[in-house]
Amino acid sequence: MTTGLEGIKVIEVGGAFAMPLAGMLMGSWGADVIHVEPPKRGDLQRYLLAAGMAGWARPHEVNYIWEHVDRNKKSLTVNLGSPEGQQIIHDLVAGGDVFLNNLRPYEMEKFNLDYETLQAINPKIVYANLTGYGQRGPEKNVGGYDSVAFWARSGVMDLMHEADSPPNISRPAYGDSLTSQSLLAGVMAALFIRERTGQGQEVEVSLFNTATFALGTDITGCLISGEDSVRPARKAMGNPIRNIYPTSDGRWIMLGMTNSQHYWPAFCQAIEHPELENDPRFATQEERSGHAAELVAILEEIFLMKTYEQWMDILSRNKLVWSPVKTPLEVIADEQAIANDFYGDWDHPTYGPIKLLNNPIKLSKTPADNRCKAPDLGEHTDQILAGLGYSQEKIDELRANGII
Repeated sequence: MTTGLEGIKVIEVGGAFAMPLAGMLMGSWGADVIHVEPPKRGDLQRYLLAAGMAGWARPHEVNYIWEHVDRNKKSLTVNLGSPEGQQIIHDLVAGGDVFLNNLRPYEMEKFNLDYETLQAINPKIVYANLTGYGQRGPEKNVGGYDSVAFWARSGVMDLMHEADSPPNISRPAYGDSLTSQSLLAGVMAALFIRERTGQGQEVEVSLFNTATFALGTDITGCLISGEDSVRPARKAMGNPIRNIYPTSDGRWIMLGMTNSQHYWPAFCQAIEHPELENDPRFATQEERSGHAAELVAILEEIFLMKTYEQWMDILSRNKLVWSPVKTPLEVIADEQAIANDFYGDWDHPTYGPIKLLNNPIKLSKTPADNRCKAPDLGEHTDQILAGLGYSQEKIDELRANGII
């Protein structure tokens, strides 16, 4: 099988989700990705699931979070606080293509891993940095995880709830996963540009910046108007057939007919209330918006008359835009997801047959694949150092001194 990124060497320094996910995706296309971890302790990601993610997951014998984020990589243990450890990273960068990291500016300087230092070693290096809030400004050295830098700080959290209820806490790594795509796009663009110019460059991505871009419609509106974003309430949604409704068995149906006038007649027939179509209160987009609270109340009563399964059957027989609100467990059995290879079967060398999420980007000529399990701590340290020219005697000395 042709691997599109075979020969590309990636050095990855850091942990959590957003930055390492980009490395995992590059590894699925054949890049040689080295995940750098502290000796003995290793990446905290290794232990997150066993601790139950502070109540957000159940511990499981398959360390699926570690596999999701860090498969397709090698593990190298290095003490970055030591000059000898820093030299190992510099040696890797000299022959590398991409340096992925989520170091804050003070950490870059502390460990001698800033862009200026590394590009002096290898002018072709693509130096890709991901932080919570960006490399400049008063909070450049502040730690920022998904829940704070992506969700809370950007305005997303404030808009994702009804005005009379508290904001919802985000699901684990949701914003991290989006930001990893920004980082991946930046790296791939820089590699492509390097092919044209022969020069590497620095790529900067932050959770905060990616979140504001994801909220671009609202943020752009604020930039232009100087006014805060509109917060429509579910019970008075301006377009009642782009809204969410409860069923008789406690489930929900999402209607998504943005072009409501086109779908209104067929929708009224589908829900078996043809009298609503030409009701003067609801016959046009403008009238439905003007009587939104009244129509939402009527539709809610209608949807509460049938079960979730009944509504799925009714709506699926009509050419309408809608979706059942599914649970994650239901999503893994979704026929559409399965037909489009969202998930892959994998015979894991430790766990046996398991399923994992595939790379969401499908390339026809160079498809992604799960190439190797997430590594054991330091599994490839000796191999990598030997490849850099370190003798076994030197490797043993570095290990005895706590450098690796």
